[in-house]
Amino acid sequence: MKKWLYTLLVVVLAACSNEIPEQQPAKRSGRTVLAYLVSNSPNSLEINLQNNVVDMYTALAGSKDSCTLLVFYRPQEYQSFLDVPTLLCFDTDGRGNINGSPALSGGNLTFEGVCQTARKKEYTLNSQVATDPDVMEEVFADMQKEAPSDSYGLIFGSHATGWIKGTSFQARAFGDDNGYNIDIPDLADVLKRSFPEKKLDFVLFDACMMGNAEVGYELKDVTSHCIASVMETPALGFPYKQIFSYLYSENIDYSAVCHEFISFNKVNNAWGTCAVMDCSQMENLASAVKAKLSEWQDALSSVSMQNVQQYGVNSYKYFSYDVLDFFRELGGKSGVAETDLNEAIASIQTVLNEAVIAKECIPNPSNSSFRVDEARFCGIGMYIPGEYNRYVANKTTWNSYYEQSISWYRAAGWADLKLN
Repeated sequence: MKKWLYTLLVVVLAACSNEIPEQQPAKRSGRTVLAYLVSNSPNSLEINLQNNVVDMYTALAGSKDSCTLLVFYRPQEYQSFLDVPTLLCFDTDGRGNINGSPALSGGNLTFEGVCQTARKKEYTLNSQVATDPDVMEEVFADMQKEAPSDSYGLIFGSHATGWIKGTSFQARAFGDDNGYNIDIPDLADVLKRSFPEKKLDFVLFDACMMGNAEVGYELKDVTSHCIASVMETPALGFPYKQIFSYLYSENIDYSAVCHEFISFNKVNNAWGTCAVMDCSQMENLASAVKAKLSEWQDALSSVSMQNVQQYGVNSYKYFSYDVLDFFRELGGKSGVAETDLNEAIASIQTVLNEAVIAKECIPNPSNSSFRVDEARFCGIGMYIPGEYNRYVANKTTWNSYYEQSISWYRAAGWADLKLN
């Protein structure tokens, strides 16, 4: 009798533990959402990312279906409830329970409370950082071990500066762990190795300046869709309470995701753009851009870049120009009559309509001097190299890195052009 009671006690205690168990869990059907959040930077997003985690938890609590969320959180050193980088795991049963207990609410619904209810794995990085490829691969492997799934969606939350290299000057590419980041080609390689079966339905960048053709092209062999903003993203981030139900649905309504993001920013008197790239179409877009650049290359030196919608601000001004608006300007300088211009750029427009499947923007934000012309907003931007753009001719670091490391440079035909 005592032996039976002892065995029962062991089982109960094991069931009550909030540490990640060693045994292999059952495979989940549908999609599991993963988040990789990095806040350890001088310009910290700590409070904002903590609020994002609470909003994700709240959305799970209101879900009518069982689903799983895994969050890797790299806290700001000495500023967070969490002492070390930690993987937080949450399962909801669709009936208001998370990890087997009623979901937190009211005054208990805090970041600290959410962390206490999670199953956790802690990481000791030593001399490494959260943007180190080895660390990222380890975390993604742990996520998939903890929650085997038919497919995944992945959220990245941190600072970012698009395709721009971040190690030789003050830029971030993606992530900022005390000044260390990961460049986009390296990030794509990490994801290829971590998800070799291309099980990522989407990558959502809750980070600045990632909605560019260069980023979408790097990710074309990694994920089906990329959700991002071509501009700086307000620190509040995405409205997870509003969009989480879409991210778990079998067929994601990407237009609704963009709309919720823009509506949220409007309510909070912020700015914003949001677009969704179908990464399977990025090769076709590169081919269309390459063909049109080749056809109109003699007019490149005549393009007035100040007439093209650009999306950078401050030190990142001119890092990205609207793809379609650039070809409108280029076509106008190539001798195409204005009445025929739309037909002349139809090849770009058609492929863009397939590559950018959802987009929305705030054209005149009240608290920003930066204006987006909605009529000229195609959703995504691209860099115009210094040979053809006097505004970035002196950006030698940008231009050399772009030519040497960014796949879009060759795929889109820039490398094949001959200066007049």
